[in-house]
Amino acid sequence: MDQRLLSIYIGAEVIRIVDATRKSATSITVNSVDEVSTPAGCFDDGYITDVLEIASAIRGKIIGKAGKAKAVFTISSKKIASKEVVLPYVNGKKKIDSVLTANASEYFPMSTTGDFIFAYNVMETFQDDDGKKLRINAVAAPKDLVEGYYEIADELKLSVYDVDYVGNSVQQLLKLQMSNNENETNLVLQIEKDATFVNIMAGKDIILQRSVPYGKNAVINSIMEIKKLTEKEAIELLRDKDRMQRSVSDDEYSEAVRYLISSIGRIVEYHRSRNPERIIDGIKVFGEGASIAGIDEVLRQELGAEVTRFSTLNGIKVSQKSYLSADQALRFLACFGAVLSPIGLKLGKEKSSEASSALVDKLLIVVVILAFIVMAGICASYQIKFALKQSDVDFKKQKIAEMEIAEQVASEYEETIKAYNIVKMFADTTHNDNVMLYKFFKDMESNIPTGSYIDKLSATDGEVTLEITNQSKEAVADTYVRIKNLPYVYDCKIDTIEEDFKTLKITQEGEIVWEEEEELRMASDPLNYSMKDDTWEISFRLKDPNFESGVVETEVIASDSADDASANADAAVEEVTE
Repeated sequence: MDQRLLSIYIGAEVIRIVDATRKSATSITVNSVDEVSTPAGCFDDGYITDVLEIASAIRGKIIGKAGKAKAVFTISSKKIASKEVVLPYVNGKKKIDSVLTANASEYFPMSTTGDFIFAYNVMETFQDDDGKKLRINAVAAPKDLVEGYYEIADELKLSVYDVDYVGNSVQQLLKLQMSNNENETNLVLQIEKDATFVNIMAGKDIILQRSVPYGKNAVINSIMEIKKLTEKEAIELLRDKDRMQRSVSDDEYSEAVRYLISSIGRIVEYHRSRNPERIIDGIKVFGEGASIAGIDEVLRQELGAEVTRFSTLNGIKVSQKSYLSADQALRFLACFGAVLSPIGLKLGKEKSSEASSALVDKLLIVVVILAFIVMAGICASYQIKFALKQSDVDFKKQKIAEMEIAEQVASEYEETIKAYNIVKMFADTTHNDNVMLYKFFKDMESNIPTGSYIDKLSATDGEVTLEITNQSKEAVADTYVRIKNLPYVYDCKIDTIEEDFKTLKITQEGEIVWEEEEELRMASDPLNYSMKDDTWEISFRLKDPNFESGVVETEVIASDSADDASANADAAVEEVTE
């Protein structure tokens, strides 16, 4: 069934609005498009800082459309975290939701269920040695970030259909543009003003998706600094290839695009290390940064594949009254993709006012029924009260007879616990967590990667420091993860990696933090640079999971004396008599 939607993308400089009709998950018709400048000071990395100003800017562009369509918003923000997750194959959205929710803290350690909204899309289904698997792109967005877009919808009197993340929006559109040939691998780059989205696709399946914090503005700023130009002059220079070739030397141009190209190159090298059989066959570029003069040639030289552009958009039918050219359409890709299949960063406020009204009516009926039940219960309670009091008298009389035996058992229990704790304290002094070293060595025989070896080891009461040599950065990360995942290993951390007298910092997630000079050397000679033996130090704590220190505390057993119990029983008898 056709569905009318208003797809709204709010960026730092421009707001884009698409009035579209969704025919299916693979087809939409564009009725009209519009753009308006984002009011200054109203938008900060995805957050709406002035709802009224943003709503006012949008309102003039949707007059006559708001009553006919629901809204789908697309968010672009560095605050939204995305992670590629591989799961054993499960069938059905509810099952996948339950698995992701249960492991959310593992995928996104900074998040809590109350502060973040989680969503996902399935990138591909594949088979490996362990069976059928799902590769999923999981997303976590701050709840207060998404709430700002609901406030915009409330101000515009729009019903929210869905909220999407720009990475997913573009991904849904890209699937329709690529061939069905799974053996063809393409690098698809969406170069925007402040970021670049890197997609590596096998046919229609995205096998790797990353983003880097460099885009068109990074190149503009570099040209401004190198050539001492104003922002306007730098933008005009980068639009004119002939003028740029006359004014900017090869070294100056390489310096201007260095951060952008090297960041893309690192992701491509990562792909090659994981999928050496999948060579990049071609590069496709779109987005605002695609207009940078000379960018195609640099990408071809650095990455070794031909660069092409999208000439048409499959699945997107443009009505004649929209007056939308092919070049203009490329600016609205995120809006188109959000209409096709949004990821679902919703707050659960999408119920219509009619449904809410019906719910209120049902609740009123339930309240009336409950009122009659309560009145009947009050009447019956007086009759039940007498029977309960009589039963209480009989119960307390029985307890009086049992009390003396209970006190004797409690005394013996406390003496036994005291004797046990004395023995336990002596036993605890003989324990040392180094007892886990033997098990650790046995586990490492099957876990440490081939070609890796331990140079040094020190262990003091479970505090262990190892110096390990691995053949590559991938082996470093693999070894670190395997050690960290052992159930009796705690506080696992790596501070540095030593390689040919260089010291490289590494995060707790196993990612290397490169110095700028090392980053340049790796970009110029990545294969040779990553084949060195890496010597690194890891420290962690072993803990015997079966050992519990400390003494056992006795439970306080509170009981009435026989006289007190007798008095309680007499009081109950008197109350029943009254």
